[in-house]
Amino acid sequence: MNLACKNAIVERDVAHLIFPDEVQTLPAGDGVEAGTRDGRLGDRRMLLAADTLAAALQRLKDAKRPVVIVGYGALGRMGYVIKLAEKLKAPVLTTFKAKGQIADDHPHAAGVLGRSGTPVASWCMNESDLLLVFGASFSNHTGITSKKSIIQVDYDPMTLGKFHSVEVPVLGEIGLTAEWLWRALPDNPGVDDQRPELVERWGIWRDEKARRRERNRDKGINSAVLFDVLSRIAPAKAVIAVDVGNNTYSFGRYFECRGQRVLMSGYLGSIGFAFPAAMGAWSATQVQADHTAAAR
Repeated sequence: MNLACKNAIVERDVAHLIFPDEVQTLPAGDGVEAGTRDGRLGDRRMLLAADTLAAALQRLKDAKRPVVIVGYGALGRMGYVIKLAEKLKAPVLTTFKAKGQIADDHPHAAGVLGRSGTPVASWCMNESDLLLVFGASFSNHTGITSKKSIIQVDYDPMTLGKFHSVEVPVLGEIGLTAEWLWRALPDNPGVDDQRPELVERWGIWRDEKARRRERNRDKGINSAVLFDVLSRIAPAKAVIAVDVGNNTYSFGRYFECRGQRVLMSGYLGSIGFAFPAAMGAWSATQVQADHTAAAR
């Protein structure tokens, strides 16, 4: 069991265990404690080669309109990614699977790229001169163009340049690499301040969403209305499990995250994912709440 858990954490992949029927019903021994990470997992936050870091840093120094794109691989590593974007005065775009990793009301947020995304994110990418990509796969659904200068940062060597070559492939832990770049960049890197344009683009998109809410085709509530209401009433700490279908595309396009966590099955390949995912999220948050209460 410990080895299976370690495989799941280290390899970020499936760990599959099969038990005989009679083993499944055996009670645990008295005083047996569950395994932990202690003494079993090393610290994988390793910096990459100095020449690769220097190349990435130089590309950022040369850029005038960089944008930051984050995929699901940047989950839990967003602190320095956002600080780096703030120093670069750059918008932060997400893949659909990474929706919610930066709140849509953050001054640097540009929303989701791709078919499930917003025109805000697409416009920012089209107007950029450098893409700084953290933890994204570059699959077709991400909508990340291959026609720009790209720095790709990922912990998985097979993901770097998976579908096409990139200018600077960076093999490294995402949070640590973002922190190094943030510290190495000068306080005034000489980039364009894209934040006023970002405010303008959000205004255009929200006006368009308002027009769409007014459409009445006598076929029930349209998705723009539904997700506008949900954006306003969903608790900021909610965990939202997303299933498959047109409702999912509409969620990516219209729902505005204010801190909610979003769970989805890869790129929409598993119908029926949302219900068990919601059960898992409830179980995880309930256990966390119980541990917090016990600690008090």
